[in-house]
Amino acid sequence: MDSILHIGSIAGVPQELSAAQRRLGQRSDVLSFEFYDFGYRTDFHYPIKLDYSSCSSIYFANPINLLRKMPLLLPIARDYDLLHFHYSSGLPFGLDFPLWRMLKKKVVMHHHGTDIRHKGEHWLYARFSQRIFVSTPDLLEWSRDAIWVPNALDIKMYPFVGVKSQPTNEKDSIKILHAPSRRRLKGTEHVLSAIKKLKNEGYNIELILVERTPHKEALEYYKRADIVVDQLLIGWYGMLAQECMALGKPVCVYLREDLQGYMPTQPMLNTTADNLLKNLRMLIEDPHLREELGKLGRRYVQEVHSSDRIARKLMDLYP
Repeated sequence: MDSILHIGSIAGVPQELSAAQRRLGQRSDVLSFEFYDFGYRTDFHYPIKLDYSSCSSIYFANPINLLRKMPLLLPIARDYDLLHFHYSSGLPFGLDFPLWRMLKKKVVMHHHGTDIRHKGEHWLYARFSQRIFVSTPDLLEWSRDAIWVPNALDIKMYPFVGVKSQPTNEKDSIKILHAPSRRRLKGTEHVLSAIKKLKNEGYNIELILVERTPHKEALEYYKRADIVVDQLLIGWYGMLAQECMALGKPVCVYLREDLQGYMPTQPMLNTTADNLLKNLRMLIEDPHLREELGKLGRRYVQEVHSSDRIARKLMDLYP
């Protein structure tokens, strides 16, 4: 039975996978170099502040900081059979991957978004990774041999709370939540504009904008929401949508038409920057639609994103 080290901390995904693998009886731990860990459990945490805003910043803005990773990673990695890298490798461009193979380590690469989108697969990952995973199906376009593994979620940690069917009194506002990791990528400017227009139209609404917030605290905000707006530009949903669907919240997110075949059902309201205002009006005015989408979302997450199910799938896919 292989021991597994997850390297990275992307929206809590490595932690979810590691916890599920432990429940299956695996030895599985997480090492994170993220400067902001947002309260996710990590077994080894060595914060190194890096700029991931672009390809050039990832590999050239902080070369000294990037080189600090390997002396920390190497002695820990020696004790594990399989290294599961999330988003980035130990050295720029995967230069460390030949080393891991020389050390007889099993190595997999797991892409999560801007690390590969519009850039393509790096040849060292393609040559030395024994498996390549992507967290969302739109990323398959950029890595020909990758396998889509849906992001895992421990459903038991997200109790169904649903939404209120209607305001209890006239002073109660409809709470619209948006939690961008990066405003430009998530279309936050369109959300702010839509909220302003709706308020000018007289709707009693409140925007809950969650940013750089520990995960445990962010979940409490999610539970209060009546409507959730995820990303509006990429074409697939993120962890925010997953977690809020598990809680029973209606979610607005842009879903590319060519990717909808990857979904067994569509419990989210397909929303672009152009129809965001219309969709928000519809949800504000129709409490029964909010309630129904919340129930559909919960069932969808149970079917597609159960962490125990995803962990078993991964164990079959690992080299």
